[in-house]
Amino acid sequence: MERHAWWGLAFMAVVVVLFGATDVLVGAPADVAIPMSLTGLTLAELESESAAAYRLFDFFTRVNGFSLVVLGLLAAAVIVFAYRRHRRWAWWTMWVLPVWAAGAALFYVVAGLAPGQPPPPPMLSGPIFAVLSAVILLVSARPFFQQADPQAG
Repeated sequence: MERHAWWGLAFMAVVVVLFGATDVLVGAPADVAIPMSLTGLTLAELESESAAAYRLFDFFTRVNGFSLVVLGLLAAAVIVFAYRRHRRWAWWTMWVLPVWAAGAALFYVVAGLAPGQPPPPPMLSGPIFAVLSAVILLVSARPFFQQADPQAG
């Protein structure tokens, strides 16, 4: 398992890229549960209440989507070119994934949900993503620390 654990992280990096690409291409409608859970308003209600607020939300959805694409591509590059070769720095670097996923969910806790609204998908998928990526990292740790890493640094 530890030998092929990098495939799990690579899959997760691809998922991040796909979620990001969807946000970039679709904008605000990519996840209608987010504005509903934060404001209690549907996208149509948000747009009719304030076209400027809707435009801002759509813009930030696309910008955050682009950030997801970049994060996923960078993670994939580290995984393919260093992590699978057991470079110790790559193992430490990949801890960005669980920290990022947990942090993304935590932002919703800090922002608070509209009364009576269920949690948005990132509040549920974030902790799942964080735990899965942390487990993969822990399961695959041994080869990274068995010998001196000539490229540690």
